[in-house]
Amino acid sequence: MRFFFLLILLASALFTTDASALLLDEAIEAALQNHQRIEYSRARTEQANAAVFSAKAEFMPRLDLNYNYTNRDQDPFQLGSESSAFAIIGSWNLFNGLRTQHSYKAAKHRAQAAEYLLKGTIADIILATKQSYIEVLRASRSVETAREGVELLQRQQHDAELQFEHGLIARNDLLRVEVELSSARQQLLTTEGQLQIARRQIERVTGLQLREEPLSEDELQGGQAETHADTGSYRQEMLDKRSELNYLRKQLLASKRDRSASKGSYLPSIDLSLAHEEYGDTLIPGDLPNVPDNDDKLMLSARWNLFDGFASRSAVASADAQTRAVAAELRDNEAELLLQLETVLQNSRIARGRLQEAKIGIAQAVENYRVTENRFQQQQATTVDLLDAQFLLTRSRNLEINARYDLYLTTAVLERILERNPS
Repeated sequence: MRFFFLLILLASALFTTDASALLLDEAIEAALQNHQRIEYSRARTEQANAAVFSAKAEFMPRLDLNYNYTNRDQDPFQLGSESSAFAIIGSWNLFNGLRTQHSYKAAKHRAQAAEYLLKGTIADIILATKQSYIEVLRASRSVETAREGVELLQRQQHDAELQFEHGLIARNDLLRVEVELSSARQQLLTTEGQLQIARRQIERVTGLQLREEPLSEDELQGGQAETHADTGSYRQEMLDKRSELNYLRKQLLASKRDRSASKGSYLPSIDLSLAHEEYGDTLIPGDLPNVPDNDDKLMLSARWNLFDGFASRSAVASADAQTRAVAAELRDNEAELLLQLETVLQNSRIARGRLQEAKIGIAQAVENYRVTENRFQQQQATTVDLLDAQFLLTRSRNLEINARYDLYLTTAVLERILERNPS
């Protein structure tokens, strides 16, 4: 009965630990809520959308209220020492070389570019969260392996001390075990420090205070099927979906619109305006006949600049240079991302192969240590043989840890490069 009661307590403890552990989805959600880069990108997106509304307003007519009051010391025209005028003026630009249309479309392209920038920022934060999460798991496993190595050497030291007391081994064999134990303890201290650094890193990314419970590895993916896909399809998927490329494409379109808007300065501008004016009582002294105190005006004005000090030409040249710069940046980013894709696919293939070999190596190292330890107990193996077996076991476990979490990392990086499930 007590045995079953202990089993229930153990199961309950395990369930509680898993329930309280920080899950990867929780970490990602917290990072997206708390990271300042997200807030920065959202603010820039709102700014770009506001610029679109500002550019769109140029299509609408303007309505202005004007009031003028004048007090003269001298009245050469006998209009009175005081005068005032109140006017309501409506104006509408009919043509300005299509500058308004091009500026509006440029603003729309930049707003779309800002959306892609926000999307890319979200994908970067997700990747950074996954990387920090994986590094905490890697460091935790490394600490476990280092502790196991210390425990094995402590047990080996105990056995070596007994054999030394009975004269079965030389003192230098005992000293060698103690030296290896000291090295293992130093390695344990190093891995524990790396774990604390990894924990601080994920706290920095997510804005959460990390609990002491271990993280869950269940949500991580190893990308077992990724290498079977066509690399060419990956290339096309990346070129189509990657936010950084789409951002630059929209910026390129905006720069071209800026150039067209600048060239609009070479064309004339036509405006239509309607005004109603009310004059003050002292504008015309006395009650003169046929002199109205208000006026309505309809005006059509055309303006064509013939020379502006080469300002228009300079604006067109500046827009041309900006277009070339964005186009060059786009080509460079495409080449860089294609290299990143090839690199991560190769790293994924290598990590998968390393993991398969490491699993085999662990099984062999465990069996080798068991056999060597039995032979050592029977005085058929030396202390050096047992230390070598322990070294091989620790190394094989570390190789498996690094291969496993390298595979998790390459899968996360591949998802970022292809921009899959960015949110």
